[in-house]
Amino acid sequence: MRFNLIILFFLSIVLFFSCKEEKTDVKFIKTKPNKVVLISINAPEKYVHLIKQDSVGKKTKDSLGPKSFRSNNGFTYLDYMNNVQTWKPKPKVRDTIAIECYNEYLELTTNNFFTSIKESFLVKNGDTIVFNYVHNIPIAKITNRTVNDIELNYNRYRLKKLFNNKYSSHYLIFGHLLLNHDIKNANKNSIAFYNKAINDYTREIQLLDSLFTSNKINEVNHKYRKDALKMLMEKHKKMKNIKKWLEQNKSFKDKETIEQLFGFDLSKTDSLMKFSFFREYLNNISKYDLEFIEENNGNSGGFYIDSRIRFDSILKDKRFNQTAKNFLLFNAYNGIGQNFRVKDKEEYFKKLQENITNIEQLNKLEKDFKLDFSKSDKLVLTNLKKDTLTFSSLLKNNKGKWLYIDFWASWCTPCRKTMPESNKLKKELEKENIEFIYLSLNDKKENWKKAIESDGIADSQNYFIENGNVSKVIEKLGIKTIPHYLIYSPSGKLVNGFANRPGKGAKEELIKLITEK
Repeated sequence: MRFNLIILFFLSIVLFFSCKEEKTDVKFIKTKPNKVVLISINAPEKYVHLIKQDSVGKKTKDSLGPKSFRSNNGFTYLDYMNNVQTWKPKPKVRDTIAIECYNEYLELTTNNFFTSIKESFLVKNGDTIVFNYVHNIPIAKITNRTVNDIELNYNRYRLKKLFNNKYSSHYLIFGHLLLNHDIKNANKNSIAFYNKAINDYTREIQLLDSLFTSNKINEVNHKYRKDALKMLMEKHKKMKNIKKWLEQNKSFKDKETIEQLFGFDLSKTDSLMKFSFFREYLNNISKYDLEFIEENNGNSGGFYIDSRIRFDSILKDKRFNQTAKNFLLFNAYNGIGQNFRVKDKEEYFKKLQENITNIEQLNKLEKDFKLDFSKSDKLVLTNLKKDTLTFSSLLKNNKGKWLYIDFWASWCTPCRKTMPESNKLKKELEKENIEFIYLSLNDKKENWKKAIESDGIADSQNYFIENGNVSKVIEKLGIKTIPHYLIYSPSGKLVNGFANRPGKGAKEELIKLITEK
């Protein structure tokens, strides 16, 4: 299971569906002028959508068919330090957060599977916003002032008005494959939905103009929604098949004003940064049309650009002020951290330290991803008793036994699904001189401990990898995806660095090795 896996990424996007609005009796909470208060009432524990059958407003309970799940779909915003934050309300209870705010407006965004555009709420500094959930859709209500519901919950309105509460053309450009699996005509269908999206774009611009003229949305929201929509169209044109089609059909392109490049005045970066569509715009123009690198690791793989080139290009790009560079360099470094070697991570982390001014975010990045390069030559492990040792020490401690080592994580679904077979295999080979060892990679300790108990592997050797992001040992072992299995002989020699999975040839492989030796 690859950490940066992109294949069918839209499967993980939240799918929403709505109906009538529920009333709330939440009283107004007075806030200071520099605070925005968010109140969530009974947020869903899981956001579930029926991929083929569902539409907004349709209940999914007890329905059959392939579903898409998301454990928690929070609200994303830019804090006063220009850090992107996501608040994930506690499920099934009333949860509250106060956000420090120094701008006139604060944008809150959440995912919407039907639209391919963020579900967004533009609120004012000093507002108290209550979110109720109808069929897992967040519906906002401002308690301290009167706001037209169309203006506040515009995404909900547009989906019903323009798309009859079903998949939008914008989503279907790439989402049609999920619905009909027509791979043969994928490009043709994608182009057809793109052309429909062009018409829907025109319809929506007209709708927004009409709403503004009739005073149902204010001037700020009018411009904000139009800019977000234009940015969505630019995003469509970046898709490889659409980009190629547009280049082949320049005569059509010249006739369509929609095909004109849409951009922002970068001198206004500081004021525009609070909007997610502007941040996405910065990301798009800072990728410099770099070609994708394709990687295939057996059953998994991915596509990614060379973020090292991107990082260096951003540094030299005079269009970007320091605010933009702070945002973009962190974004580029994330790509380096996901796809490149430890030496690159170390080199570019030093560059990051030298070229950004957001120290708070830098410290958070270093802490969250444990970017301590002083022990890169080792793989540092901790057991349940909080004892620390290295991977080489672990091998020495178990010398004289066959070792079947499982690299896994509590968040890795294929890893967890294999555990029953692993327990079965362990029982079948209990009379053999073999030790089952489980190493948790890129995990959270609290989740790791819970998974050990629930998966029934507590009686085996369990270790938490402390420096997986910066360990050259992981690279040397060739571990790019999990689950990943190793077999060591009693002499401590690595016999197979890509061993079979439990239930998929591991038993036969181990018995053969033990018998031959």
